[in-house]
Amino acid sequence: MSGPFFTARRLFLRQRRENRRGHPLLGAAVGIALSLIPLVTVDHVADAMIEGIIARYRETSSFHFQIHSWGSPGQSEWEALVNDINSGKLAKSAWVERQGFGLARAGDLREGLTLRSLPPDLNERDKIFGSYIEFDSGKWNLDTPDSILLGREAARRLNAGVGDEIRVLTARRINDGRYVPRVSRFTVRGVFTSGYQDLDRTWAFIPLDTGWSILSPESSRTFIGGKFSNPDEGMEDNLLLLSSSLPDRWMVYDWRELNRYLLSNLENTRNILLFIMALIILVAVFNVMSSLIMLTLERKREIGILKCTGSSPSDITKTFVYAGMLASAAGTLTGLAGGLLVSRYINQIISGVEAFLGFFSGAGGIGPKLLNEGYYLQYIPVHMRWKATVIIGIATFSLSLAASYYPASRAAKLKPLDVLRKH
Repeated sequence: MSGPFFTARRLFLRQRRENRRGHPLLGAAVGIALSLIPLVTVDHVADAMIEGIIARYRETSSFHFQIHSWGSPGQSEWEALVNDINSGKLAKSAWVERQGFGLARAGDLREGLTLRSLPPDLNERDKIFGSYIEFDSGKWNLDTPDSILLGREAARRLNAGVGDEIRVLTARRINDGRYVPRVSRFTVRGVFTSGYQDLDRTWAFIPLDTGWSILSPESSRTFIGGKFSNPDEGMEDNLLLLSSSLPDRWMVYDWRELNRYLLSNLENTRNILLFIMALIILVAVFNVMSSLIMLTLERKREIGILKCTGSSPSDITKTFVYAGMLASAAGTLTGLAGGLLVSRYINQIISGVEAFLGFFSGAGGIGPKLLNEGYYLQYIPVHMRWKATVIIGIATFSLSLAASYYPASRAAKLKPLDVLRKH
């Protein structure tokens, strides 16, 4: 073991008789580790949460593409176009959706609903759509005209469950331009969630034929939704091919256009989080520098002795650079390991914290929720980004190592006679 490295290891580890002086380098290593843990966790979790939210919008709401019309085509025209798309294999599948608003009433409770009239067999037609619709009670059943499936939040606000009857008020415009109300009776067949309450809080699914009859063209919108085999590959070519096969008054929009504001907001949120975490890393890096400066001030006498015994300025520089390297390596490896561990068990950690808070809340064991389902997914998905983790580790170690050069060069410039004269 070389002399500079041997001395650096002693400076980092400290001997028992030196404990009274503290452990500045160990503290710097702990600072780096504590800074890396949230950064790595945010990197893994933020990407996965964004992907999970986007996937739910893409697969259950906007779909891969939508086709809208500038005119007011009738039901037969919509169905004919869907048949042409499906028969021509221009998409994996396509269907008509009519969407409008209604005021639901159950007993004395009222709630506004987004009525989505869909093909009764859509969950079978589109398995991915069906996989995102999870039922708290009941099941997918739109076989009768009076069937309705309620989102979890809407069902809670209406205090309605499977088998209950609700009335839904919609409006239609008659020939003289006036709007007349229409009350339809429905039976709740299921209560569902897409896993993201901000998306489905007002959703209610009804059969497509029922939607054609109770939702007027003036108070609703009709479009063709569809899926490609892969939304991430060949999307532009598929859209061009589909668009070229449509008459002039039909327009195609892909899921990115339909969700551009959502995508922009989510990406900005992720970047802000990572920027804040990166600032914390920089603070930890400067802790290495300040710790080495403190160590230089503490060790002036030893530095003077080393120089008097033949150590060159470069040896002194290497000693303190190696000491900074040990602190950086220890902090970086510990932080990366801790971040990966927290990311892997983030849902269990949150559940444990909620249970702990609930135990001390005195409210029947029910404590505050750390994740509000109105703004977050029901559970946090984790995407282990190994490449990004390695890049974060290398960048942190390199910055910390670079930060140790300045105090190391200062230590090398100390004059041994001046040091020994003062000590």
